Formats: sequence, C-alpha cells, structure tokens
Amino acid sequence: MSKICVCLLLCACSVFAHPHTFITVSLDLNETDMNVRWLFDEMTSQSLLEDFDADRNGIFSPKETETFQKEVFNDLKQFSFFTHLKVSGKSIPLKPTHLFLWRENNAFGVEFHVDLKPYVHQKKAIGFWDESFLCALSLEKEQIRSSVKYTLKEVDNAYYYGYLLEFL
Repeated sequence: MSKICVCLLLCACSVFAHPHTFITVSLDLNETDMNVRWLFDEMTSQSLLEDFDADRNGIFSPKETETFQKEVFNDLKQFSFFTHLKVSGKSIPLKPTHLFLWRENNAFGVEFHVDLKPYVHQKKAIGFWDESFLCALSLEKEQIRSSVKYTLKEVDNAYYYGYLLEFL
C-alpha cells in the first residue's frame, strides 16, 4: 500500500497541487558527465526505506535497487526525472544510467548519471523542477561541484518553482 502512495506522490499531476515531497539536489558535473543526487525529506524517506530496503540493513542490494527502478524511478520518465536538459534550445529526453540508492541517517538517497558527451561544445541548460508541483526541489551553489562555468537561476513559473543551471 505504501508503494502505491509513494508512486502517487511522485507521479500524480494537478495544477492545484502543492508539494508533498521535498528533494535536495546535488550535482557533480563536467563537460561530458553529470551525476545527479537526490536526498528526500524525512517523511518520504521513511516510506521509501520501508518499501525498498527489504532486509532493513541500510544498504541497497542490486535486487532492491532494481525493484525501486521498476516501481518508481522508471515512471519518472514522464516528468523528465525532474531534470530538464536543453541543448541549443531544444529539449533532450534524458536516459539516466548507473542508478544507485543509499541511506544517509534517516534520509533516502538516489543517484543517477546523465551522459553529456553527445552535447560537448554545444550550449546547454539543465532545469530542476516538477511541473506537477508534488515534489519541491532545492539546489544551491554549495551543492554543485563543477569543472565548467555556469550560472544558477531560480525559476518561478506561476505554480511551481525550480532551478536552471546554464553552462557559460
């Protein structure tokens, strides 16, 4: 039952929604690669840990990670994994790889990789938001490790907020 609730929290879409899940985003990026890390709020983390750390050891086995990927993560494709890549002004569908789950104290963490090699030497912008506004994402400069220059802007689109990272 709680798996269904988590999926609904992450995937439902409504103009009148308000965030139920809070995600702190951290990034490691360079010209060719981006690793995105999400750390969930305590309430959402409790449900995710309960549902996907089947053996309750705080370490996610390949089977537990695969279950999370099938039951939750893959469904986020319709929301571009809350990570919106534009190259030369054109939206590019994400193909995340190397999914990794972890526990940090009482928080549930997710990390995935995005290959930027096909877009080297092209103008890039990466946005972090959930248009359904059921998830609120936060990203601060202190949470970004980058070997490329960028600007970070807040995005206010009437009913949801986010962050836009533009490569310089």
